[in-house]
Amino acid sequence: MKPTTAQQVNTLLYYLQTKQTPPFKILFWENLQKIDFDYSANSLQQLSRFFAAMAKRHIQLPQLLTSQSGQAFVITLAAYIADYLAKTTGQTIAWYDYDRMLAQLARQNKYPMQSQLPADFYSSLTARIGHKLYCQPLKLLPDLLQGKDVLPQFIAQMTQTLYQQSQVNLLQSPEAVCQGYLAKVKTGKLQDAAIAFSTYLAAVNFDHSRDSLVQIDDALSAIQQAFGFTQADYLDFLQDASHQAFCYLLGFYIGVTSSRLANAPVRWVSFAQMYDNLGEEFAECLEHSFVLLFEDCYRTPMLVVTNRLFGLASNFPTTAAEFADILQQQNAGHLAVYPYQDAVSATADLPAHWTSAMQVAGALVASVLSRLSQGEPILPCVYQAHSSDNTGGELTAFNPSNIKLLSPSDTDLDTATATDTDTDTLIDSLYQTLHQNPQLAPIIVGCFDSYTNLPMGRTEGVVIEIWVYDNPRLQLQLVLPYQSANDWHSLKIYPLVSHQNGAQTALTSEQIAALTTHFYQALLSTPSTQNTAVKTLWQDAYVNQLDSWVLPPKDQRIQQQNAQLVTHFDFALLPILDNQTNVNMAAFDYTSIDWRGFDLAKHILQASHHEQSYLQVYASDNLIKDELYRQIEATEDLYRYGKVVWGVVIKSDAALTEPMSEEERDTPFANHRVSYADILFDPSGQARVEDLQAKASQLMDAIGTVNQPPNAPPDVAFYQLHYQDDTSRVFNLAYPASIAATNYRITTSWIWRRHLPNGMLSNSIVPIIIHTNAYQNKAEQGEIMVLPSQLWDKAYYHYWLSLAYEQFGQDYDLLPYIHWQQKYPQDSTDAATQKRLWPKFKPNQAPSRTPNRASSREQSSAIGLMSDKLENPISATAKQQSTIQQAAIQQKTRQKLADVKPTLQPSTESLTQTAQIPKAPPPSSLSNELTQQLMNDKLRLQTQLSTKDTAKDKKLLVIAIGGVLVLIIMVILVKMMR
Repeated sequence: MKPTTAQQVNTLLYYLQTKQTPPFKILFWENLQKIDFDYSANSLQQLSRFFAAMAKRHIQLPQLLTSQSGQAFVITLAAYIADYLAKTTGQTIAWYDYDRMLAQLARQNKYPMQSQLPADFYSSLTARIGHKLYCQPLKLLPDLLQGKDVLPQFIAQMTQTLYQQSQVNLLQSPEAVCQGYLAKVKTGKLQDAAIAFSTYLAAVNFDHSRDSLVQIDDALSAIQQAFGFTQADYLDFLQDASHQAFCYLLGFYIGVTSSRLANAPVRWVSFAQMYDNLGEEFAECLEHSFVLLFEDCYRTPMLVVTNRLFGLASNFPTTAAEFADILQQQNAGHLAVYPYQDAVSATADLPAHWTSAMQVAGALVASVLSRLSQGEPILPCVYQAHSSDNTGGELTAFNPSNIKLLSPSDTDLDTATATDTDTDTLIDSLYQTLHQNPQLAPIIVGCFDSYTNLPMGRTEGVVIEIWVYDNPRLQLQLVLPYQSANDWHSLKIYPLVSHQNGAQTALTSEQIAALTTHFYQALLSTPSTQNTAVKTLWQDAYVNQLDSWVLPPKDQRIQQQNAQLVTHFDFALLPILDNQTNVNMAAFDYTSIDWRGFDLAKHILQASHHEQSYLQVYASDNLIKDELYRQIEATEDLYRYGKVVWGVVIKSDAALTEPMSEEERDTPFANHRVSYADILFDPSGQARVEDLQAKASQLMDAIGTVNQPPNAPPDVAFYQLHYQDDTSRVFNLAYPASIAATNYRITTSWIWRRHLPNGMLSNSIVPIIIHTNAYQNKAEQGEIMVLPSQLWDKAYYHYWLSLAYEQFGQDYDLLPYIHWQQKYPQDSTDAATQKRLWPKFKPNQAPSRTPNRASSREQSSAIGLMSDKLENPISATAKQQSTIQQAAIQQKTRQKLADVKPTLQPSTESLTQTAQIPKAPPPSSLSNELTQQLMNDKLRLQTQLSTKDTAKDKKLLVIAIGGVLVLIIMVILVKMMR
């Protein structure tokens, strides 16, 4: 059998690290043995010097690939570079040859395979580091063999990307957030340098023991002593995202470790969930972001971290070890675990009907697991065992066809499908059957899919109800926990657990253990074809302990198989095409998209509620202060009467060329920086993309060769001054006639990053919306906006993502996040945010579905009149006063941190301080003419944004003058009368 890609790569790495002589030849092996391949920074320096020495000897890639030993040499060093990234960042790594990678992309079904993965040498080996990042280390070799020191920069960039990818999305479910943070320490050590104070945690052995909590306490003490934190530093401390991640990581770890030591079933809940139950008594703060929920109370383990550093609450534990001890005393659980033991028979003397009931339960769960192995949903079902008159009252043999679903539409488990029937109603029906036993069955067994709380947190589980009605009666509830396949592991099945104590079941632990033995035996000895499927699933998925990070047997076997050493090197390398280091993707055919036939108004009118929310843009404080705010006001007209044309980005904000930060992606309705771009376009929409690109290139060449504005034509000098000033804006500016006589226009456009497929400019060609009369060269009609990407042609949408994938190793597609935020709206639902969303869509009106209705201002539209204007931007002084008032209110209204009875939670004093408002930097100097023009533009913008009612002021002035005149006349009349 031909060795796998992973086996061959791991064999090369094994001999490279151990310095043992491999059973096959590797070129320059004696020289490689002088390098310490120990995954240290020094190993990279030695490797760079080795490549520099090869460059001096003019050894190039084609020469190395002529022999088998040279190919082994190339793959070895490329694999070490990728493996170095995985080892130093604590990530897993998987290896793909060209065919496997092509199949992987086909499964993702996102991009055209021909353009996404060219069949060349550099695609011969791909490493997936972590869960999302794909790396092709062979692309580094040409530069390294030319003596270029590109290795440190490559490692730094890829490491930063990996850390960014490993950042946890706080908008996920609380259990998912917990698992995301605990994944950073699943190996026992923290290797994520993006977490603050990671060097202080290097000595902590994260093995969920009490000793590890003591080590965390020591690390927190060292941090407190080194930085001297006080309560006054608390708010500033939390402004740093890495500090918040530090608190979340240790809080989740302390909570899970404490619950495991106390054997207490727990689950994590969010602040929103707690607030829904407790109301305003539950104050919002970092310590309440995620709360550990027990059966009768809740705990806030994150307060242990901040209390240790800042001394927030004197009556709350200041050490993780003390927190765990109190949980052991007050919240110790009675969860019982009954693992599967092969070749063990029950020893306790049990009633015959009890044994039969457990055998029925095992057979029933086997039927359920067979569906789980096929990826099908688990449906609530029930089995009623009956006695036979022909056998003297003994129970009839188990018959799978007698399993009844609780859904009214399905009765056969083998042909059942998921329905829209309320699961809670079905479960209620099951318990009604158990209590009433309408058919007077001696045994009823039911099961359904649910969630169960364990010491490691909440997970999925099959709840099994076993009821025996003949004396001695039996009412037993067991849960078979499992975890669905995810990024870290395949499907896992845990041992049976029982949440019932002895008083509830009247059974001893020995009796329950004997009952579960009969259950396991029946589960794995089910007749018919289910037996093979269930046994295979059990062998692949069953783990014998409740631990989130124990790999299931299937994953362990894959690891062992990949680690097997091979005796020969037989790696298929693709040829180098045209001696190019990076083969670019095929150019997109822009002529395949004709925007002249695109009915923008129709798409807007037919938008659903979620689509309408996506079409809206958010006016932040920074944007309100910018002249680009006029684009916000023009959004309605652009959607109603605009048309779509191709545009070419000439100049853009530097941040637009990089992936969005997690904060900006997850909190779009915040005061982020204003992203802008100068876009060249043809108002008629007839210009070819190639012509626009050529004119953009000519303009860049012209302003790049001009040293002083007086030496250039005025139109070129004007644009050069604008180009050099990041605060300058132009609208409907004519293309410099001194370069070419065209009707093209240039406009500065604010970019709402959510309207790009991945939140960044992966390409310079973008579809934009312009005014239908933009060709008239009127400044007030010069506003443009990027066409929201969900309205793009699908082929170009995926091409855009593939360009990002080629550059960064992933596409950063925003669509999944947008769909999630639409499903679970948070910030966008409050009134203040709604006021800043543009355009305003009419509420309670279904979108029009009439395609041929003419567009006019009188026509009823999905977009309502934008009558609610934003207020005039608040001055810095007003903002500061508002902040001080808000801080004072918070000091009065701040509630206790997680006050429960019985409780560990303290009453903390408010630590809020007045926020400092930074001043905006002064604009760069410009020529007098351009400066005056920009000042006029700003004055005009302030006039447009002003909410001052001048007509009312005039009326008040006239009334005041009239009142004064009347008063004067009355005084004169009084004097005359005297």
